[in-house]
Amino acid sequence: MFVGRYNYPKITAGPLAIVAGNEESEALPAPADPADLYGQPLETVAARGVNLVRGRKAVEVSDARSPDRILETTQELAMAERDVDVEMSFRNPIHLGGQPSFDSLTRPLGPTGEVIRADLTSNAVIPRKVDSVVDESHLLATDAVEELSDTGVGEAHLTRLLSAGLLGHQQRRRLVPTRWAITATDDMLGKQMFEQVRDLPDLGGVEWRTAEYLDNTFHIILTPGAWAFHMLECWHKGSLWASEMRVIDDWEEERPRTDYAARVTGAYYAARLAVFEHMLARGRSGACLVWRDIGPGYWAPVGVWLIREAMREAMGNPGRQFDSLAEAIEFVAQRISNPEALRDSWFLKRTRQSRLSEYSHSTATQS
Repeated sequence: MFVGRYNYPKITAGPLAIVAGNEESEALPAPADPADLYGQPLETVAARGVNLVRGRKAVEVSDARSPDRILETTQELAMAERDVDVEMSFRNPIHLGGQPSFDSLTRPLGPTGEVIRADLTSNAVIPRKVDSVVDESHLLATDAVEELSDTGVGEAHLTRLLSAGLLGHQQRRRLVPTRWAITATDDMLGKQMFEQVRDLPDLGGVEWRTAEYLDNTFHIILTPGAWAFHMLECWHKGSLWASEMRVIDDWEEERPRTDYAARVTGAYYAARLAVFEHMLARGRSGACLVWRDIGPGYWAPVGVWLIREAMREAMGNPGRQFDSLAEAIEFVAQRISNPEALRDSWFLKRTRQSRLSEYSHSTATQS
């Protein structure tokens, strides 16, 4: 399913489907969670989205509470844990093989058309817990996400449920654009994990990890101390949407941010979630700096699941220990495209300022 964001709160929503009988489309993997494509070449990942037909119907976000037949079918698709066969009729013919549409948070999308009928033609397998939480009319959306996550419901499924307006207090339910729902899910899960991570013992020292996928290279530095998170992205000249090299960044300190990370956007929350997962699994707390290099080989955006999964891979890879943050920064600086931006980062300045404050306090006490 897909929920658009343009002209909010009057938007479009509807099912996504592979065209039956299209050998090229049916030969491609069709996971309910696009993250299951992790490790595949970019051509395969991009083609998977391009061959999806998007049914589009004009709706208002409040229609989630009283859906018509098309929106009800879309909500049933959202509840299913696996892909379901759906039959759609369109007002006008759909032209296959045209130019796809791209979005930095979601996968590439193929042709779209105004849908006038949509019906499931196979049984939707809905987990019992999902059915129960959707039926709960007085449960806050944040609590619903936490309950479902605790039972193993993944980010993609949670995003669909939130986007379809199936979570939260009944009178407040509304459709949420897919782009927003992805970020909201990562943000909610991350904030819930922070409450568990914040009181854990410190990391033993400064660590570095890395991973690379689809010409996206990630360098992660973990340090002891109070929570802080800084993510920098360097878009190389010739990479997607970048005519010149540019570096963008966002950060937070002490607690997860409450305002939107407007520069790095959804990638920020996807990366942060993987960091919280890692710390919680290790039973340790600390701070984190993430550097992401995006090269020209990343010619089609596939969604922030790439960031989330690459970060998870990096966290599972063997790391390297350093005696200090400065040493780790210099190590990474020699391996990235814009070392000066890293050396001038807020994360490093923050550490220097903290040491200066400690020194000033110590001097004043001695006096």
